[in-house]
Amino acid sequence: MTLCMAWRSNGTVHFASDSRLTVARNSYADVGIKVLSLPLTILNPAQDGSSTQRDVALSTELGMCFAGSAVNSLMIKESVVEVLKSLQHAPGYTDTSMSGIASFVFTAYKLVSLEVCRTALGPHGRAGILVGGRCTQKKALRVFHLATDDSNTHTLTEVLTDKNYCFLGSGATLAEQMLPQNPEDLDYMNVLRSVISDESVPTIGGHIQYGCFRDSGFVVYGIVELGDGVHYWRGALDLNSKEFMAGHASFVPGFPYIDPFSTFGM
Repeated sequence: MTLCMAWRSNGTVHFASDSRLTVARNSYADVGIKVLSLPLTILNPAQDGSSTQRDVALSTELGMCFAGSAVNSLMIKESVVEVLKSLQHAPGYTDTSMSGIASFVFTAYKLVSLEVCRTALGPHGRAGILVGGRCTQKKALRVFHLATDDSNTHTLTEVLTDKNYCFLGSGATLAEQMLPQNPEDLDYMNVLRSVISDESVPTIGGHIQYGCFRDSGFVVYGIVELGDGVHYWRGALDLNSKEFMAGHASFVPGFPYIDPFSTFGM
């Protein structure tokens, strides 16, 4: 499982998670990528008889965060990522709101989830997913929860409407107990760090992952960690490690980074 967090504050929506995957009973690896961006391009129909390139109606980045089965979640992501790069809409007919886009992803979610849960994984193949983006109709950031219950029934629900946060995964109850009243951004990150460090929840661990919505869409950040040197974490990868940085021919990743424990609350 995991702890996946979404919260609304300061005019944007934030996603954060741990990095732990359960690979077998009582066997874990801190290599999961659980906060992701999904490129979305919606094209206008071609002009009558025209073979020219179609105009772009919308180009942005959706955000995704998941809890539960990594097989299920990542196969859903891989199933839709190329399709979302080139969707054509029918003006006046296609629902291009964030609700319509979430419904499209939900169709893939249901089909993949049914197949995964038919395998030996059974109920361990279930996953909860948060997907969000800026809605062109409501002119607001909207987030939807894709879920599967014990009876293998799938639901699509908009969240961050009646309250400003949503937690998924095995650490959700503990995180909610730790969360103070009227939380700020730093409070959410402190809760996530505390649950990761709590040995009573072995299914949660590894490095923090974080992303939020900017004007251009969803932006995923690496996490700066200071201690025995300077570390730039993206899941299990330290992009400032000697393995990446040694040698004059090495690439330098142009990835944005944030130290949330120094940045938030300032």
